[in-house]
Amino acid sequence: MIIGVTGNSGSGKTSICKLIKNRCDAIIIDADEIVKKLSFPGEQYFNEIVKAFGKEVLLASGEIDKIKLADIIFSDYKKRESLNFITYKYVAKEIEKQAKANKNTLTIIDAPLLIEAKLDSICDIVISVIANTQTKIERICKRDNINKEDAQKRLNAQPKDEFYIKNSNYIIINNNINLQNQEDNIIELIKSDILYNKETVIIQCGNLKILQFKKLLEYNNIKHAFTLKPLDFGSNDTYKENKEIFDNNYKLICNLLGINYKNIVRPYQTHTENVKKIVNEKGIFPIELDNIDGLITNEKDKILSLTFADCTPIYLFDKQKNIIGNIHSGWKGTLKQIAKEAVNKMINEFKSNPQDIICVIGPTIRKCHFEVDEDIKNNFYSIFCNMLSEKDFIKNEKQKYYIDTVCLNKKMLIQAGILEQNIIDSNICTVCNNKFMHSYREQKEEAGRNTAIITLI
Repeated sequence: MIIGVTGNSGSGKTSICKLIKNRCDAIIIDADEIVKKLSFPGEQYFNEIVKAFGKEVLLASGEIDKIKLADIIFSDYKKRESLNFITYKYVAKEIEKQAKANKNTLTIIDAPLLIEAKLDSICDIVISVIANTQTKIERICKRDNINKEDAQKRLNAQPKDEFYIKNSNYIIINNNINLQNQEDNIIELIKSDILYNKETVIIQCGNLKILQFKKLLEYNNIKHAFTLKPLDFGSNDTYKENKEIFDNNYKLICNLLGINYKNIVRPYQTHTENVKKIVNEKGIFPIELDNIDGLITNEKDKILSLTFADCTPIYLFDKQKNIIGNIHSGWKGTLKQIAKEAVNKMINEFKSNPQDIICVIGPTIRKCHFEVDEDIKNNFYSIFCNMLSEKDFIKNEKQKYYIDTVCLNKKMLIQAGILEQNIIDSNICTVCNNKFMHSYREQKEEAGRNTAIITLI
């Protein structure tokens, strides 16, 4: 397996590489070390740099003056691109060669330009390490013995956090956090299946972890998340008993996303097909949001929040008219076709064209674990037999029945007019991944609740 680790200068990616190496008996391929070896006089890489930048970038000893070269490239975009091109050609090729040679070993590629050099294409997962600007500047100044102005100049020339989030499987926020306290969390995720998902990225800051969907990250005017353990947002009943704890969890998640906790809109969910247009409603369990399992709005800063412990989260986004939706489709809601109801509500309330709607289906109980009794199976069959053949959504195994509610929700959304290519399924089962997600089927009454949130900004 190959793990790529990248991030800005000063983010602390080398510390993450060492952590993984020590716990997983891995080999590290260090891009900076390869650059050093290829930078010796006489090497092809060395010769091309001298040809591109002139002998003025050489020390009296004939070696490359790294400080002077850095001053040049961080002051001139075109010259930086020229150096990157040379680096990709030689360094990336050597990294790929070494990585492929380590066939029976966990290999870590520590490379600042991992994504830009397209080395992410040979990695099983990409981990990006990010940190706030002040922390990065302090680390750069201490490590390279330069002033804050020069450190800032370097950072200005490097990608923003959004670039890493959109191109990674796993983001570790490393703002002077004691990594020793996070070792178990990090290694547990690396060894799990959940991290190897092309549709999602996991963001971790200390003990706080969220899941985001790469399709929704393409749009800069929305923010969203699906929370992971240990965060718990409480059921209808337990929220009132532990309001202070759950409210603090909302504050943590909102601070991470840079949105205002006071704008949370959370209905009292009761497995209905009721979808509410949000205008002035605000807060947790306001009386006007009783018996509501779907929310839609075109209002900015309204944070639509629903809770889940195996039921299906459905995120909706009209990319043309800037309408968002958040839908809770449990098995009862699926029978009542709340997904189709939500799309029709967007059409009726906002004149949405369903072909403009992006839909993401979040983590939910999947066919592998959603076993039902015969009477429930018959209910599903009687409602959906004209939509799909029985074998498409019901698995009969030794008189046990397993229902594929995701398949049914996809079909409903397509019937409502959403293009099939605009429906993105996370393919994550909450039961299979109950180490990271609350699952009622696995934990029964002890189960907490994940929250799915989406907001326009």
